[in-house]
Amino acid sequence: MKRWMALAAALALLVLVIAGCGSSSSTTSSEETTTEETTEASGGGGKEAASTGKSIVYISPVAAQPGQQQINTGLQQSAKEIGWSEFVLDSALSAEKQVSNVEAAINKGVTAIASWTLDPNAVAGAYQQAQSKNIPVIGMNSVGSGVTATVWWETQICEPGNPQQVSAEKIAELKPHAKTIVIGLEVAESTKEITDCFLREAKKVGLDIINKTNNEADNASGSQKVFEPLLTKYPEVEAVFNYNDESAMGVSAALLAGGKTIATVEKPEGVIVTGSNGDKDAIEAVEEGRLSWTWDPDNLASGFAAMKLGSEAAEGKKPNSLIVKSILVDGETVGEYVPAEEREYTLSTIPAKEIKGEPETAK
Repeated sequence: MKRWMALAAALALLVLVIAGCGSSSSTTSSEETTTEETTEASGGGGKEAASTGKSIVYISPVAAQPGQQQINTGLQQSAKEIGWSEFVLDSALSAEKQVSNVEAAINKGVTAIASWTLDPNAVAGAYQQAQSKNIPVIGMNSVGSGVTATVWWETQICEPGNPQQVSAEKIAELKPHAKTIVIGLEVAESTKEITDCFLREAKKVGLDIINKTNNEADNASGSQKVFEPLLTKYPEVEAVFNYNDESAMGVSAALLAGGKTIATVEKPEGVIVTGSNGDKDAIEAVEEGRLSWTWDPDNLASGFAAMKLGSEAAEGKKPNSLIVKSILVDGETVGEYVPAEEREYTLSTIPAKEIKGEPETAK
């Protein structure tokens, strides 16, 4: 199965400045942020076990992205629970840098690696080198040569009842046969699969896909620039599916600037705009009626899940992969939404299910 297979040239050109870019939480491949240094910033959580001298590194595809920071916080908190240390290395969307980061982690003598693969072909040799040193590699929505086990977002898979199916059905219920525009990102296979899954589900419920395009800037301003001419061309649009929250926020801004209203589950008049990632700005937009709904993949729990698999593999076990449950946030559920920084997980209370093999994805 394809996973995050992106051309190195395309990755080098892609500038990801998702909300939170430039935050002091980001690091470079030559800088490390350890559990001890960031305990106060991460909010802690649970009791801290005595140090075991073991460590896990998270090789992030882009450490400035808010969701990626939440994954790292989950790793920090769960590492403290069992007396491990944790640090992050930023690949900054460079497959070449990701390879260097894996090699640096091996040289540092880490106990386990968690990594969101950018190009499985490029990094396979480095992963295999880690395995030869008895260092397990836990993939974040990633599989491939050298990956021991994988943490999956529920939003990433395309099995019955998946979030994309729910979104398609909700759109069809509010606006049957809705004229729908799809905003995706095909430079990365994992994001492509999200939109492919939605397109598959949309066809089943009879949505009318009038346009499909990409937000190659992968941020809100880029999405707004992409969508503005589409709104002029397709003023009859009734729904816009977005592969992430930044794109949804850009679409929402363009619609509001164009005199349109955003539909909600309570007030379906207007244009339906959906997102995914559970970004803070998106949650606020749902509360204020500027976004119809979003899906929170639970990045914090994903960090705990990676720590669970990494620690089990380091003990010589053969862990099965985990699917972390996603959270639907719309006008009806936003009042019950618990922000990531207020969630209290432990390694035994992760909202995830164990699976053998790989889950179904859009093909």
